[in-house]
Parts: sequence; structure tokens; C-alpha cells
Amino acid sequence: RGIRALNPTNEPFAELEHSRSFAEAYDADVVDLEHELHQVKRLIARLESKVGDGTSAKPDSLVTFVSFIGRYGEAFHELHRLGKIAVAVPVSTASCERSFSALRHIKTWVRNSMSNGRLSNVAVLTIERERTRSTSNEKVIDAFAAAHHF
Repeated sequence: RGIRALNPTNEPFAELEHSRSFAEAYDADVVDLEHELHQVKRLIARLESKVGDGTSAKPDSLVTFVSFIGRYGEAFHELHRLGKIAVAVPVSTASCERSFSALRHIKTWVRNSMSNGRLSNVAVLTIERERTRSTSNEKVIDAFAAAHHF
């Protein structure tokens, strides 16, 4: 319920009563949070629904909302901190179970000498396989070349 209240597309967006238990669970200053919620509601209400290039100026998900308020730094300190927590908290145990399953397939007796860094990188690619498959190979190659100045 508290995480839902931090998503600008949901009806109870920025309602303190919906966010209070989530905020208290993570030791947020509820008084500051109340002021921040009021101000962020006003800020988002003032945004134009469309920018000149046709993209939406308003945050349309929890992730874009957290990124949006991150630009305002100290003005939305508690709200930004809770938003980052909300993005990191898994909605269900399915993602955790998928992670352990992927690690069981990656870390076999054949690959036992794999370094922790490589194991971590391969695990991310395996766990996020949908995103990995949708990523363009050319973009990856270009990013690698730019990072290594080829």
C-alpha cells in the first residue's frame, strides 16, 4: 500500500495515510514526508502533460518518479529515500527464487574457478534475460568501443 502511494499513476498517489506505515517501517521523518508529499503533488500537477517533442513530462512509473524527484535533491530527501527503497524491494519472492535458480545453473563444477566479478555479471545477464535479449548488439559494441577508445 505504501509503495503504491509513491507511484504517480495510482489513485492514492502522495497520500500520507497510504504511505505512513511504509515510512515508519523505514524510519522516515513522517512530518517532513507529509510536507514533501504535499509539495510533490503540487509540482506534478503543474507540469505540462506534453513537452514540445511529444514526450510526457509527468513521471509515469515509480522508477521515473524517483528519478524525477532525485533532481530536486534535498527538497524531497525523505520521499526520494523511500522511493529508492520502494524500487529496490522485490514485489514477490519470484525474483529471488529466479536469482538462486540462475546461480545454480551458472556456478557448476565446470565453472567453479569463475571470479566473483564475472559471476556477478553473468548472473545479471541471466536473471534479466528478457532485457538482455531486447538489447541491441550494436549498442553494446558501440558502448564498449566508446569506453575503451577504439
